[in-house]
Amino acid sequence: MLKPKVIFAAFLFLFSIFALYMWINSLEAPSHTHSEDEGTSRVKNIEKSITELEKRLETNPDDFNILMALGHAYLELQNYKDAQKYFGKAAQINPESAEAQTDFALTLSKNNSVKEALAILEKVTKTFPEYGDGWLQLAVIYRFSLKDNEKALYNFQKFMEVEKQSELIPRVKEEIKKIKAEMNIQ
Repeated sequence: MLKPKVIFAAFLFLFSIFALYMWINSLEAPSHTHSEDEGTSRVKNIEKSITELEKRLETNPDDFNILMALGHAYLELQNYKDAQKYFGKAAQINPESAEAQTDFALTLSKNNSVKEALAILEKVTKTFPEYGDGWLQLAVIYRFSLKDNEKALYNFQKFMEVEKQSELIPRVKEEIKKIKAEMNIQ
């Protein structure tokens, strides 16, 4: 008869393989297309939310939560210019929000203002060292925009120290492995 520890270990191993398989498949183009109605419906729902949020913003133009919601909605649509506008204003209104600062930096990098994004993220990680997304976005810029594996590795590792429960940990671990392989580090 199998012991519970063996069964649990087998289950954990199989689950890990499945999670890795799902992650690898998420990196490739999908082998099938979703119906156009699903994508169109999602976009229409986001656009409807944007319209409602912008109407609410007219009556309270400095509402931090509305600005953040608009920034996230535009980010979801990959409209980085408008997302940057709203995250920028939110970051001005609440400079103590690590999320607003990080999201603003993210949109700056997406709009080819990498140096400005880098400066903001360096400040975010110094001011809010426990905010994992700051470390993650900093690592992404170093890895993919600036091609600086040493600094990318450091920042990915800082993310791992701070974010012990993040669903992104498997992807970050894989990226760390790639970096170490490229740098010939064990």
